[in-house]
Amino acid sequence: RRLFGENKMKAGDLVTLSAYANRLDSLYKWSERARQRSMHAAPMVGLIVRASPSRWRKEEMLYEVRWMEADGPKGRDGHYGSIHFNRKDLKFVSRS
Repeated sequence: RRLFGENKMKAGDLVTLSAYANRLDSLYKWSERARQRSMHAAPMVGLIVRASPSRWRKEEMLYEVRWMEADGPKGRDGHYGSIHFNRKDLKFVSRS
């Protein structure tokens, strides 16, 4: 269980798309709304495989995620462009 203020993600953490990411056009195919329409009840779950500082903003971390489903997005641009996610694109998977 995470305590308040303890929101840093690291390699090995289980994550899913955040509410912010669910509203991004580039990630619509994997959003909760699209998954419910295609009969996928559970949200996507992935494992952070790498966390690295951004080249442009040293205080910002970029996360590479390996999704449990074969067709998961490569990054915040879906299958195109970036292979990383920002912190606001991801949230921890709850244990309940």
